[in-house]
Amino acid sequence: MITKASVRKPFLMKMWEQYPKTWKLIIDLGILFKYKTLNINKIPNKIILPSSHILFVNSEENRGRALLISNGMTQKRLTTFWRRAVAAYAPDLIIDVGVNYGECIFSTTYPINTRIYGIEANRHLVKYINKSRDVHPNKAQIKIINALASDKDDEEKLFYVDKHWSGTSSASYMPSHNMIEKESVKSITINSLCREELSYDTLLFKVDVEGYEASVLKGMIDLFEMSGTAFGFIEFNSEYIEKLGMNVDEFLTFLLQYFTIYIYKENDTLVKAKHVTYRDLQNMFGSPYIHTDFILATDEKMIDALDLV
Repeated sequence: MITKASVRKPFLMKMWEQYPKTWKLIIDLGILFKYKTLNINKIPNKIILPSSHILFVNSEENRGRALLISNGMTQKRLTTFWRRAVAAYAPDLIIDVGVNYGECIFSTTYPINTRIYGIEANRHLVKYINKSRDVHPNKAQIKIINALASDKDDEEKLFYVDKHWSGTSSASYMPSHNMIEKESVKSITINSLCREELSYDTLLFKVDVEGYEASVLKGMIDLFEMSGTAFGFIEFNSEYIEKLGMNVDEFLTFLLQYFTIYIYKENDTLVKAKHVTYRDLQNMFGSPYIHTDFILATDEKMIDALDLV
């Protein structure tokens, strides 16, 4: 049974979309406090993560600067799940869709036989991702693809590059501010990316693409059906899903065809849901608007063993 909890308000997301100058000022103050300077030549362009791996960022871009301020730890839920999953299950195949600068994919060390794919549609980030990959101990196993993961291959898709905050670049909607570049990006399905061998014992994936998650996951169906077990982490933002013209209940029904859903509440505890509707989520969070994270699992025992619930 789903219990009521306070909603995770995306306050900062609204702030950087509606008040980009104010948000930039806050980021600049954080940089000044940490490095005692705003001179770009004196601000580093790399971070040593808790794993001791190196993450390169654009120190002139707001999300890159936010990563510098937080030592690369802006998504603690995701990083905790990801590192525990890799350590516990040594997945055969790993998919990171929406790499951004790579704080997820580069957060840990992988088994030597794991195949690792990172997909990022924003071409402006790829050079930083590749620099981080080139100094990672599993660099030979990590393949980075500059494309838009979707449910169809080889389509030219319009992608909105948010010059103010790279984390809200999206194919699903255009932010309200004017700091946007419209670019055409070629689409790819994860099924086709892995077509040489769709059968894996254990698949671990992450999808964080600002409302485009349904299209990405539909392009992974063959992989879900042929893998022994699959589990992953996705962002769930009902407003973004609806902006894309998708019915939220249809998306939830699609997920439940393949997975048990684990829903993060405000206090970072997880609620297991084998059946859930949009109304259930609204009642749970006490809000018509839902922004949280889901863990998806084909085998409930795998999540239980991670000690997250």
